[in-house]
Amino acid sequence: MDQTTLQVYAVLFVLATVLLVYTARYFQRRGKRRPQRRMLSGERVSEWTSGAIEANRPLHLALGGTAVGEDKTAIALAEAEFFYHIIQRSSASDIPPILSTSAPSSIPLAQDTVRRAWSGGDTLSRARWYPGDLAYAAAVTGMMEAEEPAAHILAGSFGPELALMIDSADRRGQGSLAVSDRLEGQAVAYAMADECLIGEELFAAAGAVTDDGRAQADAIVLDVWRALLIMGVTVVLLLEVAKRMPWLNWALVLSVSAILIVFGLLIYRRR
Repeated sequence: MDQTTLQVYAVLFVLATVLLVYTARYFQRRGKRRPQRRMLSGERVSEWTSGAIEANRPLHLALGGTAVGEDKTAIALAEAEFFYHIIQRSSASDIPPILSTSAPSSIPLAQDTVRRAWSGGDTLSRARWYPGDLAYAAAVTGMMEAEEPAAHILAGSFGPELALMIDSADRRGQGSLAVSDRLEGQAVAYAMADECLIGEELFAAAGAVTDDGRAQADAIVLDVWRALLIMGVTVVLLLEVAKRMPWLNWALVLSVSAILIVFGLLIYRRR
């Protein structure tokens, strides 16, 4: 595939995504809402938010090393959207959540997220920068002792140092949800955190913690693209197998493809 063809496909993909997003948002706004797939981690975040308000304690939201302006910009924006809705849910409290990051370029994003979501009081001091990796984990551990957050939402770029933060939170009886774009950090999150997001669930997490139809519509579009990708890959693989086996019946290949697609859709609907 040459560069021009690839660019054309990229433009078509972007246009199709924009069309799907605005179509989904239109139907959500008209009251014909379709709930997004259930995420148990979103329900736990809602419980922690309510508990933090009742106990008058802050939440801790961590971006980790996710930096704006690099190849992780899309992840940083998804995390900021997720945190924005969590902070909005916490607005009934007197203490705004704490946002921490180890990436200097993410400080303005953290400050703006708190400022937009929190209606009153000082918000700039709630966005904090700590140096990266082990020093960041040590600083967060100290903050746990001083601030006593009700729970920790660790959604960003973390490595093995994530284990230190989750272990410290667990010893203090503070809940933890974790997800990382790094394999070692994701392994720690899956093994140690109370709740864990995996893969693209981070991009759908905002819709799971808010009643905002726009966020839920965006999550539905993500699910649509995921289903189309799975179906496309399945069909292509079956066609490749059929090419290598000339004796294979094409009608059988198409029938198997249709069965797999219907089976996948049924599983998705059950979720």
